[in-house]
Amino acid sequence: MPEAMPESREEKEAALKRKILGVKIRHARIRSGLNLKEVGEALGVSSGLVSDMEFGRRDVSLPQLEVLAYLFNTPVIYFWSEEPIEEVNRDFPTFEAMNLRQRIIGVLLRQARMEAGRSQDDLAKLLNVPTSRISSYEFGKTEIPLPELEQLVNYLNVSLSYFMDQGLAPQEVSGRAATVDEIAQFSQLPENVREFLLNPANLLYVNIAMRLSGLSAETLRNLAQGLLEVTY
Repeated sequence: MPEAMPESREEKEAALKRKILGVKIRHARIRSGLNLKEVGEALGVSSGLVSDMEFGRRDVSLPQLEVLAYLFNTPVIYFWSEEPIEEVNRDFPTFEAMNLRQRIIGVLLRQARMEAGRSQDDLAKLLNVPTSRISSYEFGKTEIPLPELEQLVNYLNVSLSYFMDQGLAPQEVSGRAATVDEIAQFSQLPENVREFLLNPANLLYVNIAMRLSGLSAETLRNLAQGLLEVTY
């Protein structure tokens, strides 16, 4: 039987991060009084998989981490910082909202990749995965493990907050990050509207609509008049 290849420095760092994150997840769960089964039901996975997350044997995706933060009544930043847990008032999120977040993250990944002038093959080589995996990430069909997302963040020269605070819908409100409640409200929109907003090809139209929504009625009236003059 061939000997196993020694772990690289990157693999060792990723394993250490998983263990540290797992300890924080376990601490927050016990503090909240929830058991592994209850957390698993919220995430749509088995209690065994939750246990694997807590012991650093399994990667956690950003949407899963966001749901855990809301479930444990804990700011999501706690999982990256050394600060003690501070309670926040949040409603329990839905499983549908977590799936929707994964799709939004996929859209943002595709946008960041294209703006950086990178191909799906480039990202696949970086993560040492098939190109089809990158495509699956971008379409929100597969969860992106947090260590891989961190690699992509560095490679594409964006911050992790790019995926946490932004999205095609809902966007930031009054300078704060969109909450799971707002994302859940977005999930109530008609399916054809959600499909339009989540299509990367429509990003330009969404951005234009957002800019127009901030203009005064007088400015919009003048703009419309100018367009009519050009058209006719």
